[in-house]
Amino acid sequence: MQKYCRHCGTNFEITEADLKFYDKISPVFDSRKYPIPTPALCSNCRMQRRMAFRNERNLYKRKCDYSGKEIVSIYPPTSKYKIYDQNIWWGDKWDAMEYGQGYDFKRPFFDQFAELLLKVPRASLQNEKNENSSYCNDTTELKNCYLCFNSQNSKDCYYMTTVGRNTQDCMDIFWSLTCELCYECTKVSNAYHCFWGYNSSNVSDCYFFEDCHGCKNCFGCVGLRQKEYCIYNKQLTKEEYEEFMQKIQFTHTKIQKEKEKLRALRMKIPCKNLVIQNSENCLGDHIMNSKNCTECFDVIYSENGKFIWDAMVNNSYDCFNTGIDTNFAYECVGVYVANNIKFCNKCSNNSDLLYCDYCLQSEHLFGCAGLRHKKYCILNKQYTKEEYEKLVPKIIASMSGKTSEISESHQSWGEFSPVSISPFGYNDTMAAEYFPLKREEGLKMGFNWNDYAKPKITGIKSIPAEKLPDNIQDVSDDILKCAIECEKDKKLFKFIPQEINFYRKQGIALPHLCMDCRHYARKNLINPRKLWIRECMKCNKEIQTNYGPDRPETVYCEECYLKEIY
Repeated sequence: MQKYCRHCGTNFEITEADLKFYDKISPVFDSRKYPIPTPALCSNCRMQRRMAFRNERNLYKRKCDYSGKEIVSIYPPTSKYKIYDQNIWWGDKWDAMEYGQGYDFKRPFFDQFAELLLKVPRASLQNEKNENSSYCNDTTELKNCYLCFNSQNSKDCYYMTTVGRNTQDCMDIFWSLTCELCYECTKVSNAYHCFWGYNSSNVSDCYFFEDCHGCKNCFGCVGLRQKEYCIYNKQLTKEEYEEFMQKIQFTHTKIQKEKEKLRALRMKIPCKNLVIQNSENCLGDHIMNSKNCTECFDVIYSENGKFIWDAMVNNSYDCFNTGIDTNFAYECVGVYVANNIKFCNKCSNNSDLLYCDYCLQSEHLFGCAGLRHKKYCILNKQYTKEEYEKLVPKIIASMSGKTSEISESHQSWGEFSPVSISPFGYNDTMAAEYFPLKREEGLKMGFNWNDYAKPKITGIKSIPAEKLPDNIQDVSDDILKCAIECEKDKKLFKFIPQEINFYRKQGIALPHLCMDCRHYARKNLINPRKLWIRECMKCNKEIQTNYGPDRPETVYCEECYLKEIY
């Protein structure tokens, strides 16, 4: 079945397998199935819409709407939503059921849901079991961490995103696991004392490396396996390697030159068309230990999924940042430990939820927000099981346009919440990272926009990044009293004592970019989450890859790549 995307105008296909999935997850009440219709948007536009509901990295200082205390929050002071300090939100000083409202069949569902979202308090941040890690969001079990996001089980780390599994003493890392004493690493796992690395695993004491696995004491290398004492992919003796390293000073100038050398070497070494490991019948990139996953990216331990990004789920479609013991999820974002959950945002430990926002440890909810340990509720109002199972089908019928009360233009059953009711401005969300838009474009497309400007650093000396000392040995503690003008976006930022100590211990020059620009530079190392058809540059076989046709890299199919590397 061919369809036309209502949002971007592209054609997309609905397969027989897709139709079977939609039929399988369609809810049943009183032995009658209420079919979920085929999507009206293409997979990318659906992903963009979900991402517009997730702010991961943008923090603000504001007042708690309960206590009046100044707090750190993912919601700016200008937000129209009611924001509680996360400790109060989790406490017993308020009850989300107090905001319950009856369903009005003369009004569109999303109008009523939007009103509920405005009334029910939202948590300022989303952190659990953290210690001395106040300036973080969407994290669990962090200790002594600063400006870390979507991460867990880490300590003494700074400026990291999507990191976990006992990571410690690291800075400026992205999408990495089990790292220690690492800096500027992306897609790196099981690493010790590694710097400026990408897409590598089981590495130690490596510098400026990419696609290296099982390596140690390597410098400026690409595509190596089980190697030691290599420089620019050339084998040296231990003595030769150590002599080379003794002469290295990681000045800012040297770091930039080595990055350019690594990029030049990358162009000479073949790339694998897709990174798929220990998986069966999968298509996408960075898929591990999975089966039957199609058009999925950064997915692990998953089965029978499609259009999934950053997840660990089974029997699910159209999910972002979702997983851990999750089954039969559809059109969800930020959902964990869940079963049979659809069109939901930031809900965990739930089952049988439809159109819910930030509900926890609950089941059989429709259009609810902020509920915990509840069942059989609609718009935060309590019903009996019998009442619930009678009323929800009527709401679905109304949302499907099968009743006279709601006009055809408001038919909405089977679609994720409209972007107009997202609590965030588009420019604060993950959507802006993967689908960048200018303000005018975003507003024209119906997205919200955050125009709040954070207070600028004032009253202290500022230094253009270009004027920073080239060598960390020439940096005094006075730098902590100064604001630095980012070399790229010209915004002012400050160093903290912990990172200055890290640079000194590792002999690394001060960065010239602010935290955000460094993050985006790391993120830009990762290929687009999009597939193209092109030919293997070795055997000319047709392959699918996320290296676009105009990319300069040498791209091989898996068979040719393995022959070349091994």
